Amino acid sequence: MPHLSPTLARTVSNRHGVVTVEELIRDGFTSNSIRRLVSKGALVICHSRVYRLASAKETFLSRCAAASIADPSAVVTGVAAGRLWEFRHIRHVEQPIVLVEHDRSPLNRGVLIRRTNVLEPEDWTLRPDGIRVASPTRAWFDCARDMTDERFERLTEWVLDHHATVPALWRTRRRLNHRGRPGLARVNRVLSQREAWQRPAGSGLELIVLNALEASGVRGIVRQHPIRLPDGVVIHCDGALPDIRWAVEIDHVTWHGGRLDAQRDKGRDRKLRRVGWDVDRVTDVELRERFDDTIRELVDIIAERRRQRAA
Repeated sequence: MPHLSPTLARTVSNRHGVVTVEELIRDGFTSNSIRRLVSKGALVICHSRVYRLASAKETFLSRCAAASIADPSAVVTGVAAGRLWEFRHIRHVEQPIVLVEHDRSPLNRGVLIRRTNVLEPEDWTLRPDGIRVASPTRAWFDCARDMTDERFERLTEWVLDHHATVPALWRTRRRLNHRGRPGLARVNRVLSQREAWQRPAGSGLELIVLNALEASGVRGIVRQHPIRLPDGVVIHCDGALPDIRWAVEIDHVTWHGGRLDAQRDKGRDRKLRRVGWDVDRVTDVELRERFDDTIRELVDIIAERRRQRAA
């Protein structure tokens, strides 16, 4: 095992066991002693002149740190960056996806290289553990190439709810709007469905319900439609049909749904009725247990509402 000074040991520990040749030499090791440590298995080669202590387990984080240290311009991005930011709705990856500029030599092991001609300072941030990770908006954009439209739409809602605004996503899209860029068409399709004033949906479940209603023949559903209550407060229901003044809300009783939430929602529903709106609430529990029946019930309610309004 290498015997590091306390200072270097702390640095390496905070960096998931990754160390460079230059750091070892400054710490008193010689080139020969480093080679012996490698031959004995005490140091594991990650990249050129970058090692991991054998006592530190190889992990996704150690791979990200090694790539960031081996190439000062490399940035972990896409679904790999999404894992670092704890994005929802992305697939789990163990191999870092790393952006490098076109004139850089690729890292030699353990990473998936993707090249770019647009990598600005606003596109990345340096974590305390030495990992250079794409910003949430750049990571979001780069996720598009590896996701379906449906999952990317859910991810977009989540990113809007936790990290960004709609204008911020559009700015990122404009900067990266180059023909042939992977994922650009998907970004355009998803963003074109939103207006800048729209608030993000609270979770992917809202999108699933609204998409299921549309698939069942319901037309004209507006997401996060603004409605002004009698007291002047503007609320945004999960989905609405403005022509018949009907709205649907998805309640996540599994996550919260306490007494105060229920009281607030009932008071809001009374105010909606005062301005001529009807609202139906469905819960994540009933959607999980009887999704198809719940959607059919909502479709029937909408049809009846249309008949009443037409009478």
